[in-house]
Amino acid sequence: MGIFSSSESRTHRRLKDYEKELNKRGARALARYEDELDSAGDKVRTRLKGAGDQLGQRWHQARDRVEDEGHRAWELTEEGARDLDRHVHENAWSYIGAGAAIGLVAGLLLGRRF
Repeated sequence: MGIFSSSESRTHRRLKDYEKELNKRGARALARYEDELDSAGDKVRTRLKGAGDQLGQRWHQARDRVEDEGHRAWELTEEGARDLDRHVHENAWSYIGAGAAIGLVAGLLLGRRF
């Protein structure tokens, strides 16, 4: 142990203290960073959950609207078919005559081609 031994010891001790302080600061910074990440992650999760809920609600609304429109279209189709059926029954001879005329014209046209 020479002339510089106490100086080396103090320097060594200072370096160790500095290393400990850096480790403490690093640990605090890391903890703060992890807290911020957790907080940001919570915010993102909340936003994603809200967006998912909104998407689900809009999907159900769209599905309900399509279902309602489908029922409405079916009802209109049934109503039209009932009206046509009633009209044909009320005017049977007119439809029979029209069918015969269309059949005659179609027969003549097809007969001429071949």
